[in-house]
Amino acid sequence: MQKQMPKQKQTFLVALAIAATTLLTACGPSGPDGGDGGGTAATTINPADLKGRWATPKEATTAMTAIIIPDAGTANVWLLANDSSRLVKLMVRGDDSSSNGKSYALSADGRAAGDGQPVVGKATLTATPKSVSFTGVNATVLALNQSDALAGPAVQADVAGSWDVSMSGGSRKVQWSLDAAGAIASTDSSSTTGCTYTGTLTAMTDAGAYKAQFSEACPDTGGTKTVNFSGIATINPEKSRLTVIATSADDARGAALLFKKK
Repeated sequence: MQKQMPKQKQTFLVALAIAATTLLTACGPSGPDGGDGGGTAATTINPADLKGRWATPKEATTAMTAIIIPDAGTANVWLLANDSSRLVKLMVRGDDSSSNGKSYALSADGRAAGDGQPVVGKATLTATPKSVSFTGVNATVLALNQSDALAGPAVQADVAGSWDVSMSGGSRKVQWSLDAAGAIASTDSSSTTGCTYTGTLTAMTDAGAYKAQFSEACPDTGGTKTVNFSGIATINPEKSRLTVIATSADDARGAALLFKKK
């Protein structure tokens, strides 16, 4: 006959079971939605914490600079290769830190050589030292450190004046003249292949950057092709260089214009 377990030992084991159940409950559900199984909850990110200018470390194989501006639960990320060969525009969602957008290969005149290619990945923010990394942009993780918080506001008068940029290996020069309100008037040294630009650069009140809205009109077969762009512009501390990066309204085309003050 099987021996019956002493009553005191039975009571002890029941108490252990109750304690273990209480501990697991305090730790939360075992599955993503409270169900069984593995999985981890989505990682959130505060878009406001991403605001600023970010740069890859000096030893990085892929050298890029990012301008990130938060916008109602998301963040707009503009990544430009330091040699101006590539532009990446991403939107990061705050609720799950996912990122998606497009990558553009740029030609010698600062315009996309073809349509943008989709980019899907994840953003990760590290507090100390403050850095952000993206998957999906490159074959490996792209990590950048914050170099400027872009605290703002931007000063409209800082972009007023004449700016020019050499393109296509120096064979073409584009000049933008900006008035006190940021309105653009342009000239182009090429009468056959050059483009003209109209639009505005508007100082942001919540960041040290400018909203860029402009149209590019270029010679095309049988007439002129006009593309509307929107993007971001920044100026260096010496007020001598102006960088404008933008994508077309349909996100098919990208452009980067790196101006010097005349």
